[in-house]
Amino acid sequence: MKKYLLLLVLIAFSSCNDNDDNHSDENRLEGKWSWIRTSGGFGGPTSSETSDQKVVIEISNSTIKTYINGNLSQQQKFFIITKKSVFGGDRKMIVIDKGDFITQEYYFDRSFEFHGNKLYLIQECIDCSTSEYERVK
Repeated sequence: MKKYLLLLVLIAFSSCNDNDDNHSDENRLEGKWSWIRTSGGFGGPTSSETSDQKVVIEISNSTIKTYINGNLSQQQKFFIITKKSVFGGDRKMIVIDKGDFITQEYYFDRSFEFHGNKLYLIQECIDCSTSEYERVK
C-alpha cells in the first residue's frame, strides 16, 4: 500500500505546474526600451535611431508609455493573450485596450520576441513592420 501511495504522490507532484513560465515573457517586457529601428511595412522603408527622434517605451504590467525626445507622447493600456499568428502557430501578443472608445488610430496586435537584451515588436499583419528595441540599463 505504501508503494502505491508513494507512486500517487510522485505522479501528483510531477503533474503540478507553476505558472511562472506563463508570465516570464510578460515580466521580461517590463522596463524601459530604447528604439533602434523599424523596418518593413508597405514599401519596406527602414527608419532608425539616427533620425531626429529618440524614442523610448516604458512597459509596466498593463501600460505602455511612449516618450519622444524625453516627452511623454502616448500612454496605452494593454493586455497579453496567446492567439494564432498570421505567421503561423500560436504567439503571445500585446493587444491595445481601446476600451469603449473609438479613435481614428488603428493598432495591430503585436507579437514579441527577445534576443539577448533586445525586444522585437512585430505587427501581426502581412507586410507590416517590425520594431527593434534595446533594454535601457
